[in-house]
Amino acid sequence: MAAADARERGIDVEIKPADDKEDEEVAARVAADLASDPSVIAVIGHKNSGPSKAGAPTYARAGLTQITQCSTDNSLSRSGWNTFFRLCADNERQAAVAAEFAQRRLAGARAFAVHDMTDYGRPLVEAFARRLEALSGNVGQEDFSEIVAAIKSGGAQVVDIGATEIESSKLMKALRQAGIRALVMSSEGGPDNPIVKLAGDAGEGSVHTYAGADPTATSASRDLLQRCRAAFGETPSYLVECYDAASVIAAALENGATTRAEVRDAVAATDLEGAAGRIRFTANGDRIDAPVSLWTIRDGRMVPLGEQVVR
Repeated sequence: MAAADARERGIDVEIKPADDKEDEEVAARVAADLASDPSVIAVIGHKNSGPSKAGAPTYARAGLTQITQCSTDNSLSRSGWNTFFRLCADNERQAAVAAEFAQRRLAGARAFAVHDMTDYGRPLVEAFARRLEALSGNVGQEDFSEIVAAIKSGGAQVVDIGATEIESSKLMKALRQAGIRALVMSSEGGPDNPIVKLAGDAGEGSVHTYAGADPTATSASRDLLQRCRAAFGETPSYLVECYDAASVIAAALENGATTRAEVRDAVAATDLEGAAGRIRFTANGDRIDAPVSLWTIRDGRMVPLGEQVVR
């Protein structure tokens, strides 16, 4: 959609789709294929942090700009790859927003942080625990066995979950079945997230961070939201960041960049108004003031809490 919009403005750009199958070895092969194709001027992706990390060294060696829409691993922007850029917030930023919300809602509450032992869940929970400890003075706790029993016996008032939608929904159901009424938080916010259906009634009232913009926050993002629903029948995760990534690349081409090196330099110097806010990058490729939005499940729907943090 973004590429089609760019073509309407006279920018000759096409999308070459590639599937890394959420696998790091496949991602490395995909990156090699893209890097070896001289017609590829930039890459949008990867979706997951592991594949992004697997592909990033190849892109860096090839001087090929990589803009991820939703890979949140902090280390991606701290590994010295000058071709790496990210439009979403990183784990530390997202987890800090969750911790600050929990502290505002239940100041000094006893909190349990639970992760699924994956490279996705562990850093989120560790960052949440560090920030909440700094705010409240209470030491966080992680538990990987007898989780529900430990949470119940510990008198948890806040449970922060760092896990995939599937694992998060299982734990939500188990907590509710055990009669635990703590504030449950996770990082699975955003429109049309499958956790709503997966968790069912157990998800009601839970609060979720989303390491991207609320697509209902601006008139431009609302228009994009409606276009996506009309075209695809749903709202893809990180639709704003995907669209904006293509727009950043298109802007580089529109401003005269023709080589990979020129595209990289133009992207690094980006200062434009995206669908949901201003887009600029730090020297290490993180987005300046990357938005984090807060969502809740209400009446079987994921809805924005009306709080979007930009700082």
